[in-house]
Amino acid sequence: MIDMEITNATVRLRSNSPNSARSRARRTSGSLRMAPVFAVTSGKGGVGKTNVAANLAATLALKRQRVLAIDADVGLANLDLLFGVKPAYTLADFFSGKAALDEIITTTAQGVLFLPGASGAQDLTALSGGQKLALASGLENLAKQVDIVIVDTCSGISDAATYFAAAAQEIVVVVTPEPASLADAYALVKVLASDHGQKRFQILANNVADGEQARGLFDRISRAAVRFLNVSLSYLGWIPNDPALLAAVLQSRLVVEEAKDSPSARAFGAVAGELIDIAAVGVRVKGNLQFFFRQVMEGMEGTR
Repeated sequence: MIDMEITNATVRLRSNSPNSARSRARRTSGSLRMAPVFAVTSGKGGVGKTNVAANLAATLALKRQRVLAIDADVGLANLDLLFGVKPAYTLADFFSGKAALDEIITTTAQGVLFLPGASGAQDLTALSGGQKLALASGLENLAKQVDIVIVDTCSGISDAATYFAAAAQEIVVVVTPEPASLADAYALVKVLASDHGQKRFQILANNVADGEQARGLFDRISRAAVRFLNVSLSYLGWIPNDPALLAAVLQSRLVVEEAKDSPSARAFGAVAGELIDIAAVGVRVKGNLQFFFRQVMEGMEGTR
């Protein structure tokens, strides 16, 4: 347990309001031109992070958002399994010169543009000047084709995880009721705040019994944050412990496709609506897709 003096901190609660989110999305979806980036991350593995990222991307596509999903989990890249695709190329092939960026992008059956991850974070630091220019050019064209970007990062506090998270416009931290998940989520927020200057975090409770338990998890991590960190924690929503979701996971399928009317599928719909609502408020420069990759590459180069 963390026991420290409370410092000034901001904890902002956001109630789920899918109806207003959908309404605002209809008014603004045509104006989202800078492709805001949402990094889905977690303090530890096994909390359903990748499953959350994939279902959110698919749900956003169902809501007529033009979505790009990036598999940045360099340790265990498996978004392709959930999307049901077998990419011919990955970012590793771009870095090696085997494929152009437009050859790597795959469109999933859900209508999501999918960018398969590279084999390792070190590949990002090996780009030549020409490759960086080609990547920037390709991303500029790609940014015009999408409304929202979902990035599935590595779990934990490794450099590979934190660089991708810190470069995004919004950081979505997935937590579960397990004590280890809460402790590791706090550790992740602490590293991103102290080492990368991040001050905004969206907390998503996964595998919970109900909204009350989800709010309880948020309250616990927010209390820990206000003891030590000057950050803003927002309550993004919750995904229930749903047998339909478990069945879909066991089959490497998406619950929003397999059981569209299940509690978890409806919950993903509500959270996706919140993401649309957040994006509609206004995209900061930090959320730009090109800026995202530039920040990742510059951050990794600084560690060599």
